[in-house]
Amino acid sequence: MKRISLILLSVLLVALSAFGCTAKAAPQAYNNNGYSYGAAADYAYAEETYAPMPDKPAEVETASAALSINRKDSSQSPALTNRKIIRNADVSVQTLEFDAFLEKLNAQVEAIGGFVESSSIGGRGYYNKYTLRTAYLVIRVPAENLDAFLDVVDGLGNVTNKSTGMRDVTTSYIDYEKHLESLRTEQEALLEILRSATTVEDLITVQNRLSEVRYEIESYESILRSYDDQIDLSTVNLTLNEVERETVVEPETFWEEVSRRFKDSMEDVGENLKDFGAGVLGNAPHIVIFLLINGILVLIVVLIVRGCIRRSRKRRAAREAQKQA
Repeated sequence: MKRISLILLSVLLVALSAFGCTAKAAPQAYNNNGYSYGAAADYAYAEETYAPMPDKPAEVETASAALSINRKDSSQSPALTNRKIIRNADVSVQTLEFDAFLEKLNAQVEAIGGFVESSSIGGRGYYNKYTLRTAYLVIRVPAENLDAFLDVVDGLGNVTNKSTGMRDVTTSYIDYEKHLESLRTEQEALLEILRSATTVEDLITVQNRLSEVRYEIESYESILRSYDDQIDLSTVNLTLNEVERETVVEPETFWEEVSRRFKDSMEDVGENLKDFGAGVLGNAPHIVIFLLINGILVLIVVLIVRGCIRRSRKRRAAREAQKQA
């Protein structure tokens, strides 16, 4: 009878676990772009892990106070106060001073309490030292400071494109929490059964189920930690383009456009003349060698032609002399 009661209790626990699994069938939620996200999509999204944010040194706190950054949570309306919201942004920026922009940007990121997760810079090499550069950065900033950080970027360069996105994962988050609570309850019950089990078969059955439950608990805890990371830290994908002239993004009057186009044309002429002069002077050794070789070849051809003409004249004179004799 004792063995039968253990089996019945195990069946009840499995049923309880199945009831908790129904939390996966979460209704779809919609973000501000109109895309739907169900529990499955949220699960896949939450699997993306990020590097932990490093501790902020004391000098960063001082720099943050000096910059007077607005840390008020302007992104959260009263309707979203108790919601689990993930906010991200994509920004494209043009700059005339590439290195100075990156230096200022890194200082602002540290001051606002964020960090650069990854970055890549391209566009220059041994044969193209003067090619304009491009940088791609993935920046993590506290969600409550996202708007303030985007305002900072606006002041550092010419922003040509900016978009923000918001995902409400409250439903999935609560479902995962409930399922995790059910799994922990089942784990405690299985531990009680394990303590009172008397047969090897019962021990093996309970231990196998306990291993499965522990694995599921760790998986759901990982999902919730990933959600917390994405909720607390917004991701900003920033593309930085080095340019010679910034693109005009504000409306212009007719004469402002004419003036700008005329100025751009004059600058283009100056750049072309400068490039031509630099090309000629920079390739002077090649040009001198080319002219020297071609001069020698022309001289050789001229000497050969003259020799042929002289021989031809001598033969003609000799024939005329024979005829007169």
